[in-house]
Amino acid sequence: MILSNLDTVTRRWLLERNLPIHYYADGLFHSATAVRELSYDTLQIINSANLLVNDYGAIDLPDDFVDDLSVCVPYSGILSPLPKQDLLTPIRIHDTTTGEFTPYPNQENTTGLPNVYYGFPNQWQYFFNVNEFGEQTGRRFGSHGGTAQGYKLFKERRQIQLTPSFIDTQVTLLYISDGQRADNASQVDVLAIQCIQAWMDWKTSPSRSIKNSQEAATFYNEKRRLKTLLNPLTKADVVNVIRSSYTAGLKF
Repeated sequence: MILSNLDTVTRRWLLERNLPIHYYADGLFHSATAVRELSYDTLQIINSANLLVNDYGAIDLPDDFVDDLSVCVPYSGILSPLPKQDLLTPIRIHDTTTGEFTPYPNQENTTGLPNVYYGFPNQWQYFFNVNEFGEQTGRRFGSHGGTAQGYKLFKERRQIQLTPSFIDTQVTLLYISDGQRADNASQVDVLAIQCIQAWMDWKTSPSRSIKNSQEAATFYNEKRRLKTLLNPLTKADVVNVIRSSYTAGLKF
């Protein structure tokens, strides 16, 4: 990937419009705003962070957090995503003596080291319906798939709450940044230069507050073009998806 910075984008914009350097501050302000707006849905600034889990199973959100992509548990170089669980409560309980927040009481494995799987202890497996070779024959009627473990995002607390039985001390959060920390040294993809400059043209024109103006239409066209340029899908990916949808079966 070839990157540019907002300083270069702003100076090129001034040069191409025959504007003096006195308009540099205005241009830099609008280019930083463009990066912020594009970061929501098009030029998504995806950050990753290893975050510590506190005493009551919560994770403090980064300052530039906008939306979560996934909360993962790293194992052997692989990020295993956790599912969202909407049943978690945003209300926290606290110790009446110390005033500190404490985790909800839950059943714990007290027989030694727990059998940890993706950060959570496994439930006991009851090996019934076993044949003479020790093979399980199934027939566990009524058993459900999936898991009740996971997380929920509470923006009012600026925290992510994990289910009470989480054991690991840290998780990896993949999230979209707000782009608010953009300055003249902020790096952007060169594919986005024309789109950013179209935004600058719109916001410095007399029609800056009109969303159906000619300048706005030019920006939205450049935004659609930027989405197509950033699309990573290739022919090999499409062929692989089609081939992966086939499975071997019995031939009669």
